[in-house]
Amino acid sequence: MRTLATTISLLGVLAVLGQAAPASAQVFDETTISFSFADDNVLRDPGETRRNSPDAYFGQGDISSLDRVEGSAYRRTASRLSVYKKFDTGALYPEGALRVRFSPDSDGKYGFADDGTFLKLNYSIDKEKLLYLQLYPIDSDKMRVGYHYDITWGGSNVFPKNFRRGLVPGLKLAYDSKVIDAFVGMKTALIRSPSENILDNPGGNTNQFVERAYYGAMAGFGVEPITGLRLDVSGGYFEKGNNTRSSVLGKKIYSGGGSAQISYRYGGEVGQRMDLRLYYEDPERFPLNNPGRYSDDFGFEVAVEYTRVIQTLEDPDHYASTKNEWSNAGFASLGIRWQKLRFLANAVYRDLSYVVFNVPGFVPYQALSGDADITPELFGVVSVDYFFQSLGLTPALSFGVLLPSTYKPSVDGSTLEGPYAADVAKGIQKTVVRGSNSGDWDILPAGEDELPVLMVKFDIKYNLGANFSVVGEVTYARDSNTAQVFIDDMGHAKRRFDKPDILGFGLVTELYF
Repeated sequence: MRTLATTISLLGVLAVLGQAAPASAQVFDETTISFSFADDNVLRDPGETRRNSPDAYFGQGDISSLDRVEGSAYRRTASRLSVYKKFDTGALYPEGALRVRFSPDSDGKYGFADDGTFLKLNYSIDKEKLLYLQLYPIDSDKMRVGYHYDITWGGSNVFPKNFRRGLVPGLKLAYDSKVIDAFVGMKTALIRSPSENILDNPGGNTNQFVERAYYGAMAGFGVEPITGLRLDVSGGYFEKGNNTRSSVLGKKIYSGGGSAQISYRYGGEVGQRMDLRLYYEDPERFPLNNPGRYSDDFGFEVAVEYTRVIQTLEDPDHYASTKNEWSNAGFASLGIRWQKLRFLANAVYRDLSYVVFNVPGFVPYQALSGDADITPELFGVVSVDYFFQSLGLTPALSFGVLLPSTYKPSVDGSTLEGPYAADVAKGIQKTVVRGSNSGDWDILPAGEDELPVLMVKFDIKYNLGANFSVVGEVTYARDSNTAQVFIDDMGHAKRRFDKPDILGFGLVTELYF
């Protein structure tokens, strides 16, 4: 319980400091208390599906079949506490916040985890220009490359989490003004990797794994040359440790890339679509409360983003060698608001190698074979909502289509030998890839191809002022790509498609202060 006692003590100390020291901001800032009740699939009982559906319970998020993006640290509804302070010391002034996330299903050992704690030293050049150094002493997952959540990268898990010890602290130096902003950043992580030493242990383990520090660097630049038009570019370079594959054991894994976005905004703010999945993934980017989103004017927003990354992995087509594997991702969004009526559309493209970029690789630490049959992921969603101001209600209806990424070894009957070569080729199965967690993948029955996943969501939000919200969501999806192994009447294990219909619901209540 030492970690819990330490956190409580720090909260108490900062609260006392907030009362004793001169400042220009409240002590408790951006604090939320959340409560949820959900079931990811009411049509299935516990134990019936490969990814278990445990029935409805408090503290759960309704995970739909379209939740294919690797989750951030949130994953479930969480109450968040931010103890914040800014000291009024003139043009050069410090500020900081101890941010903690409490959740019944948290990654933290005692049900709580870091939520972006930071220290910051600011230098105000004038009213519109600010230079600052921001330090993340616990974890810097929120400092990423890219702009739209579905294709951002460079978070903590860019360092392989299965070999990483602890979290990923970092820092950034940034400049903000009305027209231009820029930043440079750095992260470090401790990763267990094969060393260059060979142990003298005939017949046993001759590989020594050691823990050492690895580094990442980031930079970004943005400019608004005319009102509403914005151009952004950012990039990063990360060391991911040494390769663990036997043929290239100890080879360095280097990764890097860049993201670019062009966006245009006209009129009032449009905002993001109402979707509990987005809130679960990052409640700061997609808050339940956003009172400034609606006004009586017209609003229009459009953005296009492209990302290209590379990393060095084992080359499966050439023994004992590595290759640089390129990956691509893209995002496009459109938002239109006329007074209290909104229409929003998003489209996402991701290469298979981009989906598994953080692992790294579809087969860990190995690039994709040039002979494999691979398809990218395509996802599109449109949403419409209307705010009934007198009632404080906002109903929303969304429709989505997902073409999941797939992998299939390229084996042709002509390349096989023996009388059953053609049958063997027909038995090669395709894998449907959802996110970087292999537990969410599906191996299709032999000879079958993937099908589009269809989804419809109905959300309704009730706002009591700007501080209290209740959001309900019902999701129906038809995912014909789910499959698992069943025993037939002869006692043989055979893979066949599972029931495709998924019906889930979620309810979240949140108080913001």
